[in-house]
Order: sequence, then structure tokens, then C-alpha cells
Amino acid sequence: MRRASIATITLLGLALTGCAAPRFDLRARFATGEVREYRLVADATVRFSFGRAATSERSRLVATARIDVVTTSSAGSTLLLTITPTSLTRDGKAATAPPPQQIRIGVGPDGRVTEVTGAGDQTSLAAADVEDLVPLIGPPLPPGRVHLRDRWSGTPLPQATPSATPSTSATPSTSAGPSPTATPGTQDARLAALRVVEGYRCAIVAVSTRRPVVRERTIGGSPLRLEGIEFGSSEISFAFREGFPATVASDSEARLGIAGGAAPGGSVVIATKTTLTILRRSLPR
Repeated sequence: MRRASIATITLLGLALTGCAAPRFDLRARFATGEVREYRLVADATVRFSFGRAATSERSRLVATARIDVVTTSSAGSTLLLTITPTSLTRDGKAATAPPPQQIRIGVGPDGRVTEVTGAGDQTSLAAADVEDLVPLIGPPLPPGRVHLRDRWSGTPLPQATPSATPSTSATPSTSAGPSPTATPGTQDARLAALRVVEGYRCAIVAVSTRRPVVRERTIGGSPLRLEGIEFGSSEISFAFREGFPATVASDSEARLGIAGGAAPGGSVVIATKTTLTILRRSLPR
């Protein structure tokens, strides 16, 4: 009986230990009047191949990304994102930085991005643009609270109709359009670690994404239609107590074939590395 009792107590202790493992809420949270500022750095290499001819371009964009929380309610939140470029270089030479750009982002009560519109324009932007902006809000949402090393999967938002969202990459601006043969992408996330980042206690979420892309780009004055697959990986340091990303680091590569335009049969490879680091956060008094 004594041995059985010890074994029972041991198993009970293990069960209680498992139940006591902390779970983390990865939903974004906002307060009206809150301001967040990030330093954005995007390095991109674009390689073009047309038959035997090939060329490439490297660019680096440094900017400030500011999020103003305009309203919050039980129905969700409205955010104003302002991207202010501070410097742009192409192939090591200084270039004229683009002007500041603003967009409005709607976030549902569950922390999911629901709408993106140009500031002052109520026309909804493309789902692809929403996908590019999601890391500023938070990681891909799991079905509920998660434990360390938990995994979950989802489907990234598809490429959609062209729009005029500001580009946060250092590549020339592009727009996305639907592909009749595109298959849904895949997105896998994992709560990889717990760490203090930029002074915040963070859940480190590792994300890998594969998605079909269709882009339209003007090269040498000629409009080209590009189709292919984009592979990406990112690490989001999410301050789970406050409900916002402290840092975001992403690395992606899109391999695209030229399906239309003046130079069919060519290819374009776009490799981009982007980092976002919190500079300051202020709350309403």
C-alpha cells in the first residue's frame, strides 16, 4: 500500500505540474490614445533574368513606423499606421526616399486584422496588403492560449486585387492580383521560447509561410505580370502582458516567372530581410 500511495502521489504531482504549465494569450491589445513607434529596416535584392541577360539591384530602406490607436470598443479597434522613410539606398548609392504614407487598420475584438484602407479613403485594400501588415499587430493567432513549444497552423491571406498600400520593403512598389491557378498557401507557427526583449517579457513565435503570389511590376517602362511562390520565415517577439510585438524579424524569397508583358519566359527573384524594433510606447494618461 505504501508503494502504491507513493506512486499515486508521484503521478498526481506530475499531472499537477503539467496542468500548471503557463499558457499565453497572443491576442493584440490596444488602448485609445496609445502610440507605438518602430524602427523599420528592409534590405532587398532583386534579380532579373531575361534569356541570357541578367541584372540585379540591391536596396536598403530605413523608416519609422508609427501606430496611433484611434478608437477601441467592444467591436474592435481602429489604428492609424504612418510610415516615414528616413533613408533609401540603391546599389550603395543614396536615393530619394519616398514621402510618408498613412493607412488605417481595423482590428477585430479577437485581435485579428479585419480591414486595411488608405487614410482618407474608405476603399478596402487587398488581402495581400493585410497579410504584409499583420506582423505589426501580432503573430498568427492560435485557437486559444498556448503553452511553450505548442504548434498551430493556418492559411495565410491570399493575394488579391491591386491596391495602393504603402510598401514596407525596399523593393520597388508592386501590386498583387488573383491567380486562377493559385493554390492556398500554408502557415505554420510555434511558440519557440520565452525571452526578455527590449525590456519586455516576450513569447517568441517562429512562423514559416509558403504562399502563391501574382504581382504586376513595371520594368524598363514595360508592365510585366509575375507569378510564382514566396517562401518566408519570421520571428515575432510578442510582449504577452502588454499585447504587442516588441520586435519582428522576417526573411522571405519570392521566385517568380514572367507570364506576360514584353518579356515572357524570364524570371525574377526577390529576397527581402526586414526588421521592426520598438522605439517607444506611450499610453494615454
